[in-house]
Amino acid sequence: MESNPRSAMRVPGGRGEDSRAEAVLRWLVPLRFLEAAAQGLALLVAYQGLALPLPYARLVWIPVAVLATNLALAKGALRERVAARPLVLSTLLFDCALFTLLLHWSGGPDSPFSALYVIPIVLAAMTGSRHATWIVAATAAGLYALVFPLSAPQHFWHAAAWPGATVGLHAVGMWAAVLVVAVVITFFMTRIVETLKGREDEMRRLGELAARNARLASLTTLAAGAAHELGSPLGTIAVVARDLERAAEAARPPDSLLEDARLLRSEVERCRAILDRMRARAVHEARETEAPLFAEDVADALEEVLREDERGRVAVDVKAPPGVRLCARADYVEVAGPVLRNALDASLADSTVEVEVVLEPGGLLRTVVRDAGSGMDAETLSHVGEPFYTTRPPGRGTGLGLFVVNLHLERLGGSLVFSSTPEVGTTAVLEWPVEDEAPTPPGGGSTT
Repeated sequence: MESNPRSAMRVPGGRGEDSRAEAVLRWLVPLRFLEAAAQGLALLVAYQGLALPLPYARLVWIPVAVLATNLALAKGALRERVAARPLVLSTLLFDCALFTLLLHWSGGPDSPFSALYVIPIVLAAMTGSRHATWIVAATAAGLYALVFPLSAPQHFWHAAAWPGATVGLHAVGMWAAVLVVAVVITFFMTRIVETLKGREDEMRRLGELAARNARLASLTTLAAGAAHELGSPLGTIAVVARDLERAAEAARPPDSLLEDARLLRSEVERCRAILDRMRARAVHEARETEAPLFAEDVADALEEVLREDERGRVAVDVKAPPGVRLCARADYVEVAGPVLRNALDASLADSTVEVEVVLEPGGLLRTVVRDAGSGMDAETLSHVGEPFYTTRPPGRGTGLGLFVVNLHLERLGGSLVFSSTPEVGTTAVLEWPVEDEAPTPPGGGSTT
C-alpha cells in the first residue's frame, strides 16, 4: 500500500460564477419538478373546482413541457463537466416563455399570477452573473409586455372567489402568487445559499492546503540547495575527523579525546545521510517516483535518523504481514523520524522508546511513538507543532521539526496528535491514508 499525495484534487465549482451556477442548477431541477406538479394541480382545481372557461387542451401542454425538459435537464446536471451557466440561463429563458404562454391562455393581463416572473429573475441573480440577470429580467419584462396587446381580457378573474364572498378571485390569485414566491425564495434560495457557503468553505480550505503545499515545495527547494552547499564542507570535516582519529590512535591520547573524534566522524556521517535524503526528496518531487517501504523494513528505515548508540533504545512493533507495501520510504522517514528523535531526546539515556506501526482496515497507516520522558503540561502541549517553538536549550533545536512534519502530513492527508502527562511521558500518533496496493517483494522478512 503506497501513499499517493499527488492525486489530482478537483476544486468544487471551479471559478466563482461557475460554482454559483452549479449550485443553482442543483436546486433548479427539483424546483421545476414542483413547478410542473403545481401547474398540473392548478389546472385541475381550475377545471374541476372553479369551472373556469380556459383552453385546457392547450394549457395542459405547459406542465408537460416543463416535465419533459426537466428530465433532460436532470440528466445534463449529472454530467461532471457540464457548463452550468449557459444551461441555467437557457432553462430560465425557456421557463419565462412557457409562463408567458400560460398567462396568454389563462386571462392575459387579468391573470393574477404575473408576480411569478420574479422567480426566474431571482434564480438568475443567484448565479452571480450580472449579464445573465439582466438578460432574464429584460426577457421577462418584454414577454409580459406582449401579453397586453395579444391577449383578450378574461373578466371571470374579477368575479367573487366563491358564492357570497366579498373577496374577488383575482385577489385570491394574487395572494397565491405571493405565497408561491415567498415559499420558493425562503426554501430554495436559502438552500442555494447554504450550498454556496459550503462550496466556498471547501474552496477556502483547499486554498489554504495549496498554500501550505507551496511552502513545503519552497522548503524542498531550500533543502536541495542546502544539501548541495553543505556537501563540500561536510566532506572536508569528515576527512579531518578521520585524520584526527588516526593521529589520536597513533599518539595514544586519553580515551575521551579518541571518543570525541569518533563521535565527530559519526555525526558528520549522520549529516551526510540526512543530506542524501534531502537530495533524494528533491529528485522525488521532480520525478514523482520513490522507493516503497515494506512492513519488514520499518525498523531499518527508522535507523536512518538514529545514532548507533540510540538504536538499541528503540523497540519497533509492526502489525502488518511481511511483504505489505506501506507507503513511500522517504515519506515515512520524514514524518516519523523527527517524532522519534524528539521522543529519544525527551527520554533518559537508558529508557526505551516504543514504536507501534499498524495498518488499519481501509488503508489507514498509524504509527504510535511512546516515550517515558518528562512529558509536557497542557500549555506546552498546546504549542507543539508551531513554527520556531521549542523547549530545548538554545542551540539544540530550531522548533521547525514538527512544523515540517505537519506540512508533510497535510500533503499526505494525515494528522499528528500528541497526548502527554508530566513526569510520565508522551504519546504521539501519526496517521495518514495509503492506497490499496500490496505486492510482495522477493524475500519477506521480520516485522519487528
